[in-house]
Amino acid sequence: MKNLSKYHGTVFSFSFENNGYKAMADIVLGDISDREKPPIRLTAHGALAGYINDIEMTDAEERYIQSDWYYDSNLFLDRIEVPNSGHIPAKVITQADFLSDDLCIFGPPSYIEADSPEPMNNEQYTAWLRHRAEHC
Repeated sequence: MKNLSKYHGTVFSFSFENNGYKAMADIVLGDISDREKPPIRLTAHGALAGYINDIEMTDAEERYIQSDWYYDSNLFLDRIEVPNSGHIPAKVITQADFLSDDLCIFGPPSYIEADSPEPMNNEQYTAWLRHRAEHC
């Protein structure tokens, strides 16, 4: 089991690089609802970096939802969980391993367009729990 920390917030700024080997995103997260909470700078690699770059180029509501960003002690992003009002997240975006080019999305495959998203269905939630048990 990985020892991960969590930051609740949204992307304040980011830069993206794809040098032909592996994509990398340098991300600064902040919490617009708490000005006293300091921002944090994380790095994402592989498919997760590409996802962040792609969504930041849209106006999808998912981009503005305060999400839970899980990262390791090296400040490398492990996953993003888009919350919902209940205990089941609306969506989880991760990858099987650190440098994977395979994105794993649990919940709706397209960007969320509602500011109060519905939780993922039971089938997706079960798949997420299985993935988390095997890879986290």
